[in-house]
Amino acid sequence: MEVEGVVKRYREVTAVDHVSLQLQAGQIYALLGLNGAGKTTLIRMLLGMIAPTRGSVHVLGAAVSAGDRSAWARTGYFVEAPTAYPELTVRENKVYRFKTHV
Repeated sequence: MEVEGVVKRYREVTAVDHVSLQLQAGQIYALLGLNGAGKTTLIRMLLGMIAPTRGSVHVLGAAVSAGDRSAWARTGYFVEAPTAYPELTVRENKVYRFKTHV
């Protein structure tokens, strides 16, 4: 995924402000922050659910535009796991909690 200078504004509110990222295939990334920090808004732009006000998003080399759900089929995403085992590492939580292989 490549995110270049992405901004999302809702009237007077800037939800995402000039974010640029390059995420490599086959790796796991997490967005951490307080409520209202723009995490969900950024994920919605990455998946083509909403359009950025400014900037660009590419998934596997293809531009993502609002309403185009093809990015959903080419990525894995997991939004808000309300519970995790604090005594386990992130990798262990992924394996044991969600019964997947790393």
